[in-house]
Amino acid sequence: MKTPNTPDKGMPASAALNDQDYLALASSMINAQSIDGPVPVDPDIADAMGAFTEDGLSSDDALDSHFDGTDPTADAEGSNHG
Repeated sequence: MKTPNTPDKGMPASAALNDQDYLALASSMINAQSIDGPVPVDPDIADAMGAFTEDGLSSDDALDSHFDGTDPTADAEGSNHG
């Protein structure tokens, strides 16, 4: 009689996934599902996919970085006084 851990022909010794294989499989499924739009992702899977929290800029700093401080319409308005 075989023990449960004895591999059959062509079968691995353990059918269970290790953590790395699970995260790789889950990551590929997230990629496939995200084609249709945003999907919720477990934080551990997100870490395995390379996600990170942006802590270099606050939301206000990120918004302010789109503007250089000058009003692009100010020059056009000022030149019409003539």
